[in-house]
Amino acid sequence: MHRRLLIAASALSISLALGACATEPAPARPSVETVQAEFSIPLSDAALATAVLDEAGKPVGADGYDMPVDAVKAGDMAAFLQMIKALPEEDRNVSPLFAAFLAIDRAAAGDTESARAILDASSVATGEEGETSFYAYLDAWLLALENKPDEAIERHRMASSSMPGLTGDLSLAAMLEALGRPEQALAVYEYLTPSKIEAPEHQFDPKGLLYGHVKTVIQRHALLLQRLGRVEEAQAVYQQLADAEPEEAISYAAAIESLKTGKNLDNDPLNVRSAFTQSLADVSRALQEQRYIRTIMMGGRIDGFDDQRSSFDQIALLVYPGDNDLRAAIIAEMYQSALYEGVAHTALSAPEPTPTLEISAAQALIMLDRKDEARKAIDAALDLSDEDDRLSTLYGALQLTTLLEDEEQSVELVDEVIELAENPAELAAAHGLAAEINGQFGDLEQAAIHAEKARELDDTHDRRMMLADALGKIGKINEALTILRTERLARPNDPYTLNSLGYFLIMHTDKQDEGFKVLHRARALADRDPYITDSLGWAYFKLGHLDEARKLIEMSRQELQPHRHWEIETHLGDIYWYQGDKEAAREAWQYALDNHPPAKERADLEAKLADGLTEPAPEKRKLPDVSISDGAVDRQDI
Repeated sequence: MHRRLLIAASALSISLALGACATEPAPARPSVETVQAEFSIPLSDAALATAVLDEAGKPVGADGYDMPVDAVKAGDMAAFLQMIKALPEEDRNVSPLFAAFLAIDRAAAGDTESARAILDASSVATGEEGETSFYAYLDAWLLALENKPDEAIERHRMASSSMPGLTGDLSLAAMLEALGRPEQALAVYEYLTPSKIEAPEHQFDPKGLLYGHVKTVIQRHALLLQRLGRVEEAQAVYQQLADAEPEEAISYAAAIESLKTGKNLDNDPLNVRSAFTQSLADVSRALQEQRYIRTIMMGGRIDGFDDQRSSFDQIALLVYPGDNDLRAAIIAEMYQSALYEGVAHTALSAPEPTPTLEISAAQALIMLDRKDEARKAIDAALDLSDEDDRLSTLYGALQLTTLLEDEEQSVELVDEVIELAENPAELAAAHGLAAEINGQFGDLEQAAIHAEKARELDDTHDRRMMLADALGKIGKINEALTILRTERLARPNDPYTLNSLGYFLIMHTDKQDEGFKVLHRARALADRDPYITDSLGWAYFKLGHLDEARKLIEMSRQELQPHRHWEIETHLGDIYWYQGDKEAAREAWQYALDNHPPAKERADLEAKLADGLTEPAPEKRKLPDVSISDGAVDRQDI
């Protein structure tokens, strides 16, 4: 069951870097001097470039937001910095990050003297004194910006021990490279690489967090070697990841080849500013992970927009606004929290437009129902793309034209995607996307054909699951079920594999009891996943237990907020109808219809809105007994 929020795709499922390409400048903004005049504190040009403007072309400033977090959500660092500067001293000293943010912006402006003065003044009030404090780490980078390499490195070495996770070592490696000492940087990466690398079995596997850090180390190690012209060594380093994930061999082969050819690889040498920004982003990520771990250990849950992570990342971006990897991460966090205005602003306020940023802006504009502007952004992305990033741009454009229901353009773009694909990984991805597009527009037979081609080219778990879904939709139930049961054997504790099998059983077979048990097992392993909760709720519905179904699926809707999904709304509409709340049913169905369902489901929703449901509700049956071993599959079941 493919029910994921759309995120513009890259050409390969595994990539090394984000491509970028400059073109005509964006519509003229007021000069930085004009914008600066609206603020009460000196700001870097990079901060001023983030200022959100009103209809008259003037910055909305601090008065445009109720709280500093609102400025963060809008991507307006100029207003955010002004607001934290205006806080009473006792409030500003609650966290050393506030002074750090102000200092980092001064460093972004090239005023390291003022940056250091801010840190010195704050260190006494906040207790951030000492050679191993966070402020000492920042001071090391200020020394690097002042071109004092020996002092910077020595200062950094003393501060590294207090940094979270691997950030101290990663930061030191970046500094060493930026200051012209790449061999020492390579030594750091070699030290950080474990002798044995284990990939997680699935996305809920606890090993995933550690593996993510290992991937970061290896990718940076390989990229540095590639920058030094030591391509074979770079490929050997990256091969360690390929060895850890043998099923993804085709994709890794393409990524390793790109180290040699440079295709799809934006691998500029680090300078002090770009290295500093990278380091700050690493610290931001590590602090977020620490907060999440503490929350989970205390029995809490992780909800909503992480304003600390986003504010830290957006401040880091001021040092080097050209870091489009970090900008993309900021955009993704905003999009996940449905901050579409902030997404569009952050994408379009970059120093140079790129295809990727135009696609991100277009996606947000679609969600804001500004479709004409979205089409212009898609066209701009396609115009900006060159040979290196054409394929990845087509991926994003194609998914968005599908959301816009531009079938003719989507078909043209699908053909171009397949034509441009050069290696098995690219071709498999092209056919996989073609399967999704054909399915969206109702050509289920073609969707299955493309899904089969993708699986033949790149026989991975994800390709097999997509093929099973496509086969089920054209009535090839036994073939699909064989795939799903085999995947269940290979991934016995993967909640999403269980979810796909269980949902398929209740939707396409008479094995309702088995499907119910499998879905119970899936939810036991991932009790807060909205899609799995919805699937189990629909299993209750199929067995005639409407009250339990409604409770679970409303919980699914709540878990997914601030987003909503057409399939979850469809399920709720059906339940509301059978329970006699026809107004709520039609409201849910209409919402589902307005949110990009595939063609077949669109037709079903239109019929429901016109005539309601004419078939009786499922007959209430006894619920199967559920035990801890439910959901197990043996080879004899295949």
